[in-house]
Amino acid sequence: MSIRNVYLDCEFLPADPTLKGLVSIGVTDDQGVDYYAVHRDFDIKTLGRSEWMMANVWPSLPKPHGDIRLHGKWPRLDKGDRSVKTAPQIAQDIADYFAATDAETTHLWAWYGAQDMCRLHSLWDNDWAKMPGQIPQWFNELEQLRWQAGGPDMPDQPAGLHNALADARHNRVMHQFLAGLTS
Repeated sequence: MSIRNVYLDCEFLPADPTLKGLVSIGVTDDQGVDYYAVHRDFDIKTLGRSEWMMANVWPSLPKPHGDIRLHGKWPRLDKGDRSVKTAPQIAQDIADYFAATDAETTHLWAWYGAQDMCRLHSLWDNDWAKMPGQIPQWFNELEQLRWQAGGPDMPDQPAGLHNALADARHNRVMHQFLAGLTS
């Protein structure tokens, strides 16, 4: 049986499980096929009020003029950037991404991924009847795999921490590391 491993990460506003709380989403697979999008309509004011989000997530998002705030104004997203998309555009792109495979099955992986999985499913109102069949309904937890391998120290992420695509790519690195311990 051929298996495609896909690695997921989302950046999100922790207190908002709705689509307004989805900031960005990144996926990559074991062949290095990537997808990254920034949700055009996330709650930028809430992000702007969070010191942690401004310090950790905001720097990797597309901005006009590249700055956080000018003269006390709220941060602005560069809505002309090609990665900035509406939720329906992201949902269609993600459906196309998962459909683009010859593999018989897809395994989805995430690191502490329960919220990431909820954000993915929120693109279809958390309704599996609306969600395309190629979107996984469950995921594999990398931390559980780490625990089963005896809790080894994980590889450090060299750059891009809290960028959804960079984090998804690092999930792939961690999975490959853990799989190497058990083979």
